[in-house]
Amino acid sequence: MKALFGGSFNPVHIGHLIVARDILETFGFEEIIFVPAYLQPLKDKLFLPPELRLELLRISIEEEKGFSIWDYEIRKKGISYTVDTLREFWKIYKEKPIFIIGEDSFESFHLWKEPTEILKLAKIIVVKRPRYKIDVDKIAKKIGYSIKFSEVDKEKSVDSNVLNDIDILIYNGRLVEISSTEIRNRLKSNKSIRYLLPDKAEKSLRRWWKNAF
Repeated sequence: MKALFGGSFNPVHIGHLIVARDILETFGFEEIIFVPAYLQPLKDKLFLPPELRLELLRISIEEEKGFSIWDYEIRKKGISYTVDTLREFWKIYKEKPIFIIGEDSFESFHLWKEPTEILKLAKIIVVKRPRYKIDVDKIAKKIGYSIKFSEVDKEKSVDSNVLNDIDILIYNGRLVEISSTEIRNRLKSNKSIRYLLPDKAEKSLRRWWKNAF
């Protein structure tokens, strides 16, 4: 079973990689496929160019077994809608994927394009984030859909079969206090971003920043 990890990765950081590795090991998925957005509809204009974000992601996972990238949204350009990406995935792989998103992104799920269709096209793993609290029932009411959900901790022994009879799984993994916003703000303030993202990616981002500004 394949799992898609969607997001702007603006830029990718250690937290993204820790979450992906934990989920891969916890559920035993075939692979985690990172799907960087070209432009997300519910976020401000992306700070980093899509080509740069894609390159930073590539060099961050190049030596990571079980990780890959699907650059469909970058190549397609325009606003990236998850429902369209999932339909394209179905055309190519003929299977229902897992779709991984952060708790902060799921908070606005009722505003996404065709949210009920997304629940039919994929099983969703919502990763807990610091200082957020999910109310699945509230979101279900807003979209007019009876969402079947459960919750699991990283330390418990589980397998992918836990997803068979539910729409959404809330995943309590390691809470990593790193964000892409923090990295961008530190760059703006000329502060170190070392240890917040892989070494090669950090150096590449620093070079780009120096040339761009």
